[in-house]
Amino acid sequence: MNKIFIALMLGSLALVSSCKKEDLGPKPTDLDQASITAEPGPGSILLKWSIPQGADYRYVRVSYINPATNKPAMRLASIHSDTLRVDGLLARYGTIEFKICPIGEKGAEGTTHTISAQAKPLPKITKITDTAAEKLVLAAGADDLFVSDPESSEGPKAHLIDNNNGTFYHESWSGTKRPMPHYIVMKLPRTVKAFHFFMKARNNGNRSNPVEMGIYTSDSFDGNFDLEANKAVLVKSLTGLPDAQAADYTSPVMLADKAYTYVWFQIKKVYNNQAYAALAELHVFAHKTEVYDPETGETTNE
Repeated sequence: MNKIFIALMLGSLALVSSCKKEDLGPKPTDLDQASITAEPGPGSILLKWSIPQGADYRYVRVSYINPATNKPAMRLASIHSDTLRVDGLLARYGTIEFKICPIGEKGAEGTTHTISAQAKPLPKITKITDTAAEKLVLAAGADDLFVSDPESSEGPKAHLIDNNNGTFYHESWSGTKRPMPHYIVMKLPRTVKAFHFFMKARNNGNRSNPVEMGIYTSDSFDGNFDLEANKAVLVKSLTGLPDAQAADYTSPVMLADKAYTYVWFQIKKVYNNQAYAALAELHVFAHKTEVYDPETGETTNE
């Protein structure tokens, strides 16, 4: 008799449990499969869908296998959202399959739709690693220095790199005065990605300091001071440069998108809106860099 009673009780509990599991409410409104898209981004995938008219689900569940751990992962989006970005991905993971399903108020599942995509590569991370930069000496001296508006009577370009604060380079003042910008271009002895420059203003005569400059880099220089033709890339715009006589200026460290051979100093404005600039010294310093590639996990020195 006791065995019969226990069997009946266990059967009743199983029935109650079964009823509770099935009490998940009605099936929620389905998403329109045609509206579901996957947009790859750097280290991420943006999933999009249209919120259906009369939507009655509580949230949208996105499930996938995390390639980093090979374990199931899940993200949730509210009924008010029509996008969800899955980040922490790498391009080398390849194509990832996402299962997108609306979930009702009590847990009922709607129709599951599947879409696949591959993340774009994460950008490499460059870090400056040295504290003492290397002063670059131009391989051909003044022959590796190009100026757009030199003065014929004084201040040759060689004075920019002679390490003598008592001499100076002067732009044209006795002949035709061309409107700004003017240019000084240096051919570096090797390609450089991270650099800063030191500039010394003239220590006698007029204060003809550049007070606004653009710093560009390029792979080549055709002898013409045409940024577009030489595919020069802007690295930094500088304003408010010191205008005192014999002023020193050390720029911040600048990081180009890659290593370049030429550095352009675009002189956009001179103190007191003069039509020419004058400088005692101009030198470029190279910095070492360390590059981390998230896709491979490798770090290389440059």
